[in-house]
Amino acid sequence: MPGGITPSPASTTTTELDSSEDLSETITDDAVLAYINQFLLEDEDDESFPVTSAPVEDSALLAIEKPFVDILKSAKPAQAYEEKSWMTGHCDIPGMGGLDDVVIHTQKSCQLPCEMVKQGSVCAVHKGQKNPHDDGLEMEERKSKQSAPCEEETVREMFDKVLLCTDENCVFRSPLPIDAQISRGYVKGSGNRRGRRKGRSGAGPEEEAVDLTTLLIHCAQAAAIDDHRNSNELLKQIRKHSSATGDAGQRLAHYFANGLEARLAGTGSTIYRQIAAKRTSTGDILKAFGLYAKACPFMKISHYFANSTILNVSKSASRLHIIDYGIRYGFQYPVLMQQFSRRHGGPPSLRITGVDFPQPGFRPAERIEATGRRLHEYARMFNVPFEYHAIAGKWDTIQVEDLNINSDELLVVNCLYRMRNMMDETVTDDSPRTRVLNTIRKLNPHLFVHGVINGTYNAPFFVTRFKEAMFFFSSHFDMLEANASRMDEHRLLIEREFVGREALNVIACEGTERIERPETYKQWQMRNFRAGFRPLPLNEEVMKRARYKVSKSYHRDFLVDEDNKWMLQGWKGRVIFALSAWTS
Repeated sequence: MPGGITPSPASTTTTELDSSEDLSETITDDAVLAYINQFLLEDEDDESFPVTSAPVEDSALLAIEKPFVDILKSAKPAQAYEEKSWMTGHCDIPGMGGLDDVVIHTQKSCQLPCEMVKQGSVCAVHKGQKNPHDDGLEMEERKSKQSAPCEEETVREMFDKVLLCTDENCVFRSPLPIDAQISRGYVKGSGNRRGRRKGRSGAGPEEEAVDLTTLLIHCAQAAAIDDHRNSNELLKQIRKHSSATGDAGQRLAHYFANGLEARLAGTGSTIYRQIAAKRTSTGDILKAFGLYAKACPFMKISHYFANSTILNVSKSASRLHIIDYGIRYGFQYPVLMQQFSRRHGGPPSLRITGVDFPQPGFRPAERIEATGRRLHEYARMFNVPFEYHAIAGKWDTIQVEDLNINSDELLVVNCLYRMRNMMDETVTDDSPRTRVLNTIRKLNPHLFVHGVINGTYNAPFFVTRFKEAMFFFSSHFDMLEANASRMDEHRLLIEREFVGREALNVIACEGTERIERPETYKQWQMRNFRAGFRPLPLNEEVMKRARYKVSKSYHRDFLVDEDNKWMLQGWKGRVIFALSAWTS
């Protein structure tokens, strides 16, 4: 109704009635309609639900309705709806727990997509119409906001610090010294930084004698034959001597014991889905990425290899289209835009199609859409013409037509370390890995940058897979032990949210639920050959800079090597990551 005025019962009836019976029924109906209108259209400034607008003749009906009116009055639904009314579909509501969850989390969880304005050093969210009942609450929130910087501003500063090459002496830009010009096939770190003496975390003589590796293998063997009694006894011993905050061996045992326990209970898939559905903030992920980049060269060198290869192939291109399978947070691309902004003749028109697996929940593309918004900001910062398209779905179902290929664009396909999450021939004869590689080949890209995790823990037999996984993940725990503080919260996050979660999936899940299925770089090389790709030679300048960076800045046990046109990275002689460039 105009003006939000509740009509009286008499005004809602426009037909003249002759019989008293019809009149009585109509009056009763009007009373109900009046009450409904009163509930839905009540003015927001009215503090109560008036019950006097119904006719006196219906006092019995009002007596019945009064308890319900009192309940609605105490609940104050108008306030809840007002809080919800300014929210947009881009706001993240933790828990998805209904209206109460909406009211509690609305102002805390709305991120970049919501309309933000700067008030001094404070970010304010535009809510629309103000609810007079919320003055006290808003005053408290305003005070708390004035004492803390805008979360999004803080995240942006972290992105700039971690992802951009801001140091004028950045080894990836500055001229290499003479001693770095010597080409070497195998380079180890210098050991002059962040190394620490190995040792146990204050364990006594009794704990020193415990062989956790043997206990884990025996427990896995018992679990493989469903020997719950022996498995549980072994798990008790492992739990006694393992810890998520102990040394490298104790941490490995802790997370592998979690996987064995979940496998024995038959809850591996459920637990993994719960962990995977957990939302970790982008800020925390970025901090963990920063620690990982300081502790080891794997990601930094990988991004340098991929970006340098893209820059070299697109030197004269005016339009560039990058299709990234497994884009996640897009950490690779801010520094690429930075390099494009310095290109002679100006940057190309850049288009990125971010492809990733859908996230669980109601917003499967939430993460990669947020990635696109951040990349748009960096494109504006570096004056790079930019377009972004997000695709969340199973990779093997994505067709060439879905990727909007233009003939006037130089096409690059980038995939770093994510193809291991697709099923292989042990699950289905029509392998999704083969289908995706064939789709990429049909795109006829000028460049295909392929990074793989060099793992052998994809055997269908559990004990064999368990042993290989244990040896592989021990390198990660050992590397972090040597290069990061034991109680660093970001190290704990890396081990819990990434390494521990992957180990859980390998140990406790089977069939299509087991998505951690790595292969060696030599196996991937054969797959790429069969798909029709040709390997490109490694760029000597890129290899020299990568070797120099590792030799001068990281622990002596890191290695950089090359084999059959693959750049290899590893720890203590074990190859962990491999990268190569291909063309169709």
